[in-house]
Amino acid sequence: MGQREAESDGIEIREAETGDVDGIRNVALASLRASYADVLDEEVIETAVENWYADEAMDAELDEDGMLYLVAVAGDTVVGFSQNLVSEEGGTGTILWLHVDPDNRDQGVGSTLLKHTQAVLSERGVEHVAAEVLAGNENGTRFYEENGFERSIERETEIGDGTYTEVVYVQEGKEKFEVREYDGQTLYVNWLESDRGSKAPFFAAYSDEDGENLYGYFCSNCESFDTAMDSMERLECNECGNTKKPVRWDASYL
Repeated sequence: MGQREAESDGIEIREAETGDVDGIRNVALASLRASYADVLDEEVIETAVENWYADEAMDAELDEDGMLYLVAVAGDTVVGFSQNLVSEEGGTGTILWLHVDPDNRDQGVGSTLLKHTQAVLSERGVEHVAAEVLAGNENGTRFYEENGFERSIERETEIGDGTYTEVVYVQEGKEKFEVREYDGQTLYVNWLESDRGSKAPFFAAYSDEDGENLYGYFCSNCESFDTAMDSMERLECNECGNTKKPVRWDASYL
């Protein structure tokens, strides 16, 4: 993608490069501390950043198909970034993280980064955009609501030794379910609720059209509902061997 000049003075939005990794890591640590200090232990935050944004992990992610990092740069300094999962199946994109350095907040950087993220996702064929944030991050939930997103679902997630509520936001007015038949049963695939896979994303599948009763997961690599998850939340497709990859707060990272 070409470079995009942001609306905020002196801020440039562009796709991340290897040389941005230190800046991404610094922004992530400062942003998580500012947003989750009252929710998560400092040790959990530091461990998460150390593992998620390690040089080797980032080198792999920047080259990974379906993963998009955009950075907001002021001069030579990264002041914000978004990490996004892009899936051609269903034309969906998930904003896994959108971080802005605390010293650069309240200057329009976050909203500008979000708009550019949506624009790039649209260029890549994404029609439906979801965003994930812990419910305890009130500034984060308010940010998405003020920028035209609405609450879709809430789910429990394990972080360290605690259980927390995570909220999935979606763009207003976007359809999220597709009806599919499997083994004589009508299932509803939620294209806005995805997990990274080793071959292709998994999508949540519900047995009701309101999305309240989780049936299991749909493997988009082979279009099968024959998947299984063990006690450690390791998800695998029994048909093609596609496996869930760690993302966000997965225990394998922490």
